Amino acid sequence: MCSAAGLARRLREALREEESWAVEELLRRGADPNLVLEDGAAAVHLAAGARDPRGLRCLGVLLRRGGDPNARSVEALTPLHVAAAWGCRRGLELLLSHGADPALRDQDGLRPLDLALQQGHVDCAGVLRDLHTRTGTRTIGAETQELEPAPGSPDFAGHSLELAAALQTGRIPDAQADEDALVQQFERPDPARRWREGVVKSSFTYLLLDPRETQDLPARAFSLTPAERLQTFVRAIFYVGKGTRARPYIHLWEALGHHGRTRKQACPKVRHILDIWASGCGVVSLHCFQHVVAVEAYTREACIVEALGIQTLTNQKQGHCYGVVAGWPPARRRRLGVHLLHRALLVFLAEGERQLRPQDIQARG
Repeated sequence: MCSAAGLARRLREALREEESWAVEELLRRGADPNLVLEDGAAAVHLAAGARDPRGLRCLGVLLRRGGDPNARSVEALTPLHVAAAWGCRRGLELLLSHGADPALRDQDGLRPLDLALQQGHVDCAGVLRDLHTRTGTRTIGAETQELEPAPGSPDFAGHSLELAAALQTGRIPDAQADEDALVQQFERPDPARRWREGVVKSSFTYLLLDPRETQDLPARAFSLTPAERLQTFVRAIFYVGKGTRARPYIHLWEALGHHGRTRKQACPKVRHILDIWASGCGVVSLHCFQHVVAVEAYTREACIVEALGIQTLTNQKQGHCYGVVAGWPPARRRRLGVHLLHRALLVFLAEGERQLRPQDIQARG
């Protein structure tokens, strides 16, 4: 049986040959892509220098099968440092999409951006500099300061910093444990406690989407990057709500009452619906996180609204969190909101796009 170091060496050989099938097989047999060998680097560092499609496929295999995009070499270099120093833009972008941290510094205190600038790789430096701007961070010395998202960006303006980072990189915060904590609290709520709207599991969260933005996203998602899919989905959301039964249709019935009349008295949400209908399209109502108690649905709604930024929506109220989530710091709630948005996107991609036009609402009766 091969030792860990022996498997790691064979993994390197497969990477040099750019044989993705061999990389897959060695990983299946237990090769550690993050094991630092005697030369001071790991296989994931070697793969970060990929430029052509074969090499990039190998890097993608590593990252999907346990390769750490923030693994450290003996000199504290990350794979992102390597890609930036070698001018491998596509590899750099792939690493970022899998969670590589551009703020990490090597043993000399240098970031990937610093190495890209030193080596004259303008394209890589541009990606990293734009990332710092779009995600609202700026590094000054050894300190990182939060800034507002870059003004004038239609994809990120008004959104929380947590969502702006995900929109730029396609990287979703790991908030599954937080969602589990939310679910666990309300899975068997104390019936003796007076929760808002009781403890019947008849609620869900819903998003109203503008199909002029989605352009049938589920049908063309395969041709987009994870970041592009998320950007398209987020741009399309204009209302977030908590519902039971036919609650989302109430908004459409309200809009139907203004259909063909003056819109001056209509709220922003209704005006948006009417604009969609006037274009010949229908509203998309996406239902998620179903069969939960009302306070759980309200909490999910509030976290999503915080992540999106209420100024980007037609919602009139911020929303309310309940239970353990109510005591969390705002940044933690926003990270959970980004996680929930991504889960909603997956539901949308799986179910497909279905539009509701005035005649559909009238037929519902």
